Amino acid sequence: MSQRIECSRRTCRWTGRESELSEVLDPKYAAKSLTVYNHVCPKCGCDSYYQLPEPKTNKRVKNANELIKVISEHGRKFFEHKGVIATLELDKRGRVWLVDEYTKARVYTHYSGKWSGFHHGGTLRDLVCAMRDYITNGTLIPLDWIAPTRCNPENGDIWGYGKEAAAAVRAAAAQLPIIKQGEQA
Repeated sequence: MSQRIECSRRTCRWTGRESELSEVLDPKYAAKSLTVYNHVCPKCGCDSYYQLPEPKTNKRVKNANELIKVISEHGRKFFEHKGVIATLELDKRGRVWLVDEYTKARVYTHYSGKWSGFHHGGTLRDLVCAMRDYITNGTLIPLDWIAPTRCNPENGDIWGYGKEAAAAVRAAAAQLPIIKQGEQA
């Protein structure tokens, strides 16, 4: 398994493996008829990066990632982009990070301002915050937070899933230990 890396440009923060870096010809050696390649970030072209330790895993992180997987398999397939599914990870300090599926950036979930690299809206951000609280404190998530309905259910759900897909994602999520069950809700 190759080393996990993160682009050193603060505006990019692409996260991946060394094997995923792009190769570009080094212009310093082009005049000398040498073929030398630099490995650069596939998103921004930066040639410097940080090495990341492997994330810590525990039962709560696995449960939260299962919920993300369930959401990515139904309806509009939030948290999924071209076969890549977003993941939550725990660092050695106990902080929760989201690896965004679209930008592939690690997003620090404990920040209260704008999350750079997170491309979803406020409803899904609140859901990620609830998953973060579950990982750190064990706070269960109410089932009503999954494909939430409007005040008048005839107007559809906020995620735009449609009645059948919203019911399917709620039924699948209700089976997970991260969701409040029955009298807990």
